[in-house]
Amino acid sequence: MQFLKKYPSYKFVLAFLDYTALSAAFFIGLKVRFWPKIDLINNPDYFIHPSYWPLLIYALLALFVFQYYNLYKKHIIITFVQQQVLIFKTLLIVFIGYMIIAFSIRYPQYLIDSRLVILYSWISAIVLVSIFRLLVFRYIYLTFAKKHLIHRRVLIVGAGKSGRMVAANMITDKRYGMDLVGFVDDNIPAGTKIFQSYIVLGNTGEIMELVEIYDIQDIIISVSKTSYDELIEIIEKCNATGRLVHVYSELYDIVANKVEVEKFSEIPLVRMGQFYNEGINHIVKRVIDIVGSMLGILLFSPFFIGIAIAIKLDSPGPILFKQKRLGKNGKLFNFLKFRSMYVNNDDSIHREYLKNLIKNGKKAKDGGQEGVFKLVNDPRITRVGAFIRKWSLDELPQFFNVLKGDMSLVGPRPALPYEFDEYNEWHKNRVKVLPGITGLWQISGRNNIPFDDMVVLDLYYMENMSPWFDLQILLKTFPVVFLGKTGY
Repeated sequence: MQFLKKYPSYKFVLAFLDYTALSAAFFIGLKVRFWPKIDLINNPDYFIHPSYWPLLIYALLALFVFQYYNLYKKHIIITFVQQQVLIFKTLLIVFIGYMIIAFSIRYPQYLIDSRLVILYSWISAIVLVSIFRLLVFRYIYLTFAKKHLIHRRVLIVGAGKSGRMVAANMITDKRYGMDLVGFVDDNIPAGTKIFQSYIVLGNTGEIMELVEIYDIQDIIISVSKTSYDELIEIIEKCNATGRLVHVYSELYDIVANKVEVEKFSEIPLVRMGQFYNEGINHIVKRVIDIVGSMLGILLFSPFFIGIAIAIKLDSPGPILFKQKRLGKNGKLFNFLKFRSMYVNNDDSIHREYLKNLIKNGKKAKDGGQEGVFKLVNDPRITRVGAFIRKWSLDELPQFFNVLKGDMSLVGPRPALPYEFDEYNEWHKNRVKVLPGITGLWQISGRNNIPFDDMVVLDLYYMENMSPWFDLQILLKTFPVVFLGKTGY
């Protein structure tokens, strides 16, 4: 896969060490608890004892928890105290998770549900993971980085103030193993000295050739005083190189504020272009959508019946509200919701609100609030509609949109045609993928996020979408819904 080639190799080494430590910890837990009754390796019937196989599989799944708690981010790896705290926290969650599974399934011949095994394994895991990470890997990594044995060749796009600041940190802080090669800038001639002996190598139109000539592995976009349209264009050019791309820009501050990103000497670097073109991710995503939507329809079927009755009793009109929305690549589809408004209402209020919000960026007028697609005290909404919108119950029929393939469980919210007409050019990128029931902006503040920031979050999701990222967003959606914050 392409992303494996550009992902730093030391992270795969660290993941292997974590897996080895967890596997050894489970081995120790079983040996200590059942010694000398159980022989894990020399079992004549299984070669490896059947109780150990599920633990090996669970150890592999535990790596996703390590990833979730940012234990593979470089600015965490190089720390000692912060990493130790995260190791303890992560392993506590991993073993509590195993205990819940083991005691729920109650299949002792394969899933060991001994409290002592879990306790011994947990203590062993803390000791082994800490030794592997803090005393072995961290020491070797920092030593190699300082001696320049581990390094990634970096190109900075932008030779202005922020670009020079990134360069200064890169040169003085060797712990990150980043080797500056030079700058790219559209407004400064090639050959111009920018910082110490580092010069402008060319412009963004030449970036494809430059990364090949100088064997660039990482690109950091740090362009000062630019527009969203210009920044998106630069990102697209950099992504086309197939290298690891990061963005350091005030226009992407919303991502750094809402998502845990990689940091370089306290400078937040927003990762771009990791998974977007990975075909296998799209296949897995579709499988998750089908299974997830079917489970959603099954689990929420009692709500479907109750809401349908309430809508009928509350106001005349159909139970479902159908609306034309833009799907992937602008294809129109019938968007389904439970009806939350009176029939034959005038949508001019919403049209004007959207127009004002998109054009003015942040502040809404005429009874609105700062944020996205949410009117305060909208007279079109029924009593039942206000309740189901508050708890996002009006969104439930969209599981059928997902099952049909018009939507995904996770993605940008589907745009209205008259909304799309008001978009700036860079806004239109958000319709390149399937829209979703939930997304990154919903778990990041929903209606309190300005429109431009919402689009930035959508674009960040599109650049980094993967089944794992989808799962994180889905898990974080439930608390947001239960707090009763509505979408649109």
